[in-house]
Amino acid sequence: MNYMSRVSLIPGIAEQSQLALMLMDNRYGMHRLLWDLFPGFDGQTRPFVFREERQQSDQGKQLPLFYVLSSTPPVAESALFQIETRPYAPSLAEGDQLAFRLRANPIVSRKQPGRKNSASHDVVMDAQHQCLVQLCQQAGVSSQGPKRARIQRLQQLPAEQLTHLLAQAYPAEHAIALPALLQQVQDQALYDWLANRGVRNGYQLSISHGLECTGYQWNALAEKSREAGFASVDYEGVLNVTEPDLLTPMLLNGLGKARAFGCGLMMVRRI
Repeated sequence: MNYMSRVSLIPGIAEQSQLALMLMDNRYGMHRLLWDLFPGFDGQTRPFVFREERQQSDQGKQLPLFYVLSSTPPVAESALFQIETRPYAPSLAEGDQLAFRLRANPIVSRKQPGRKNSASHDVVMDAQHQCLVQLCQQAGVSSQGPKRARIQRLQQLPAEQLTHLLAQAYPAEHAIALPALLQQVQDQALYDWLANRGVRNGYQLSISHGLECTGYQWNALAEKSREAGFASVDYEGVLNVTEPDLLTPMLLNGLGKARAFGCGLMMVRRI
């Protein structure tokens, strides 16, 4: 049996705006506080995945709200949280359609020359990097340096040459600007990341319903180190169940990386 819990701050703490803000701004600390709801675990085997949202209080404050999916029920009472728990046992069949919401950490692994292990890259940054490198090489300008430098070099090209390059990279009925092309590259990379994982996780994205990819951002984990952090994006769409025996474990365990920091929990409902 698994359990879905709705976890929110108790009213007394929620009314202390500074404390609530501190909790919302500290992802690493909040993760550790959620661990306190499962005292029987030593911290090595994580018994839950979670999703953080916002709810508006009666005073108009935006407060953290957590949905926690766990293999054991959380503690019944907490000095910090209000907890509502119910059993969670999805019963799926091939052909079912499910509306879903997912906050994910989309990454891609690439082999590095001269190194045994692959390196992980943010899907969006990697896709835009590959696009800019290709454009620079075709234009005969340097592809070295940060993203901003590559964009500046391309935008300094004669307008006719840049328009021709972009038309080759993204054939369309109308001219497309470089920022618009990079947005297209981002959207396609995010879509492909989720669609490609459907094969081994028992689902297929519904083309007719479309897919929304919003809220792409970098989440710093300054508590761990200056450079630590992860990218996240919010997906919302509809999927078709192709293999229930594969999809059910994914729903219970989460999808992708950064599950310890609120990514991976796919929340679904039948339609």
